[in-house]
Order: sequence, then structure tokens, then C-alpha cells
Amino acid sequence: MILLGLCFISLVAFADVDPFNALLWNRENALAANGQVDRSPWFEWWYYKVLDPATGHAFFFTYGVINPWDSTDTLGGTKSVVEAGEFTNHLLLNDSMPVTSFKASYDKTFVQIGENTATDQALVGHVVKDGHDMAWNLSLVKNWGFDAMGWTMKTGSMSGIYWYPAQASATVNGWIRIDGQTYNLVNAPGYQDRNWGNGFPKWWTWLVSNEFKNSPGTTLAVGGGEPELLGSVYLFSGLCIGLNYQGKEYVFRTTDGNDVQFDIHWGKWNVTAQNSTTRLEISAYAPPEKFMMLPFMSPQGATFYDYEALTGQMTVRLLTRATIFSDWTLMDTLETDSAGIEWGTPQPLSLSGVFNSASIFTK
Repeated sequence: MILLGLCFISLVAFADVDPFNALLWNRENALAANGQVDRSPWFEWWYYKVLDPATGHAFFFTYGVINPWDSTDTLGGTKSVVEAGEFTNHLLLNDSMPVTSFKASYDKTFVQIGENTATDQALVGHVVKDGHDMAWNLSLVKNWGFDAMGWTMKTGSMSGIYWYPAQASATVNGWIRIDGQTYNLVNAPGYQDRNWGNGFPKWWTWLVSNEFKNSPGTTLAVGGGEPELLGSVYLFSGLCIGLNYQGKEYVFRTTDGNDVQFDIHWGKWNVTAQNSTTRLEISAYAPPEKFMMLPFMSPQGATFYDYEALTGQMTVRLLTRATIFSDWTLMDTLETDSAGIEWGTPQPLSLSGVFNSASIFTK
């Protein structure tokens, strides 16, 4: 009965569904119709971001659930939550509810938490907290999605956390209202991804943009970290990188054996990736005042501190060569002032301190 109370279950074969953008918790039991319920620690969320071209303001929205089976709050992190924010004014609002307020679908992208709803095509919500009032009604059109983790995304519970930029690039229209001020979005660059799993990593990082100067349609999505593997060990760190440029995809993954190197300083992220014929050189920067801390709760109740900026500067150099014996030739230099930049850690940080520190991770 817990399962039926939390989820809308369809008996269709899910043939036309993007399964990783729908509900994943307890999916195998639901498909088997065996009446069993997975009661292991679990989290999953749907994250959206959008930049308003008219004002330059950046917004984010998260719809999530932690331990959806745990209606008696057995574990410390149990809740469903809607979170929204605006980066220029560092506004962060959230509304936490019992997991019984969470509903979702296995056969389509549909999430409902209280009166707030999210799909792959529409986003509606309203949060009032700490004297602030934020509401939104947005439509999305997908431009490009990226199978970031490749074969590892289909390995069940091998990794503690999974990342899927289902809409690495989307076009957003609609409105956002904050404390009486309305932002009307017209063909705004947007993004939507998914995270799920049973445990948080030692760290994560993220670089994204679909708004490059003089290069319409170009999208970059970079994500990775050091995940817990098989529920107990940390064996490697790595990145997944996808570039959609002039209709062609360029993909690099540590788990595919590609040569991916990164040198991360606070405010400056440097990444290089190459295979036999293609090389990417990525450099991203944002000053400390552009970062905002977004807290994420683990299933066990520990806070993970996510430091994020949505209007950073990023340069991407795309180089190619005919063979491994040829010299690299610069194909294009891509630039944006609308880069998402992120570092997540279980330790709270002082931005004023870390911006003067050395590399926080090099590989």
C-alpha cells in the first residue's frame, strides 16, 4: 500500500519512455508486479535551471524525494522537497514535506510534491518562506539530451550516485514571480537533469552551458566526482563530458578509458579530454559573489554542500587531427558568460578562504 500511495503505476510496457527521466525507485518491483517495496536508503531528484536573456538573472528549481518508502521517518534524511532560487540576489527557498506528499510516474516524466508539479515539458510551483514568495509556470522544449554515464548508468547499484542530463539543452518560456516582480521568459536557455542513488560521493563537480556566443545550438555538459562503489569503497574519480557542436556529438568518459584530466581551483576549473582524433580544452571561471550554496540531504541525514554559479565564464577549445601521428588543429573556440559551475562536498566551506587556496583536486 505504501507503493500505491506514493506512485502512479502504469501497466504499459514503457517502450516509448525515457526510463532515466521517470521514477526509478522500486522500478523493478513495480514492473514485476510482485508487491515488494524497496526499503533501502534512496534519493532522487529532478533539477532545472534557466537564464533570463532580458535581465541576466539565473534561476533553479529542484523537485526531490529521499527514502520514499519511509513514511515513519526511520532515517534522518527522509522527506520530499521543492527548492527554488535566484542567483543575483542569492535567494534560496525550500518547502520540505512528508514523503507521503510525493507522487511520480514510471511511464513518463511526472513528479508532484504537494501542489507543485514537474514534467519534461512543464514546471509549475509556488514556495513561500522566510518572508519571500516565489512562483513559476514554465514550459520546456528539449533540444538535446546526453547519455553522460554510458554503460555505467545501466549497472543498477554499482555506483552510489548517478547523473543524467536528460535535457542538457532546452528552450524555456513562461514566467517566474518573486516577491511581486515578474520575469517573463521568452525562448530562454534552460537545462534539466536527474540524480539518483543510495549514497553521496566524496565530491562532485559540474560544468554546463547551452548559450555560447556566435554558436547557436552548441551545448556542453560535464559532470563527475568520486562516487562510492558497490556500497563501500572509493576506487576512482572521473568525469563524463558531452559536447554537441554543429549537430555532432563529442563524448569523453573516464569509464570508457578516455584520457580526461582536470585541475580544479576555486573559481577556476580546467579540464582537458581527448581520444585519438579529438581534443577538448575547457577553462571556466566565476568570482565568489556569483556562487550560492545549495544544501542536499543524504538518505542518512547528512548535509552535502553544493556551491554553484550559473553565470560563469567558460572557454572551450575544440581541436581535431586526422591520425594519432598528426598535429592538433584548432577547429573552434567557444565562449560563454552563462556557464553553470559547481563543486559539491560534505564539508562546509568559506568561499573567501577557498578562493585563495591551491588546487582542490587534480587528476
